[in-house]
Amino acid sequence: MGTIRVYYTSVTGSRQVKQKQAEVTRILDINKTKYELIDVSISEHLLQEMRAKAGNPNAVPPQIFNGDDYCGFNIHGGKAG
Repeated sequence: MGTIRVYYTSVTGSRQVKQKQAEVTRILDINKTKYELIDVSISEHLLQEMRAKAGNPNAVPPQIFNGDDYCGFNIHGGKAG
């Protein structure tokens, strides 16, 4: 298994984004999965990197990657986009 990376934002006015981010980290924590948080709000470059890796120029956080494999934001399996 590669390194789990969660692209998130610490600055959002969207309740939906906040809830999804909280759910992702909660489930990873419950399962004692080690992960790295990458805050896209600190750099436009990080936001564009996340979108490029996701293959979606409009992708919003949270987005999850296992190594170089895109997992979407659905940590239960499958891609959620």
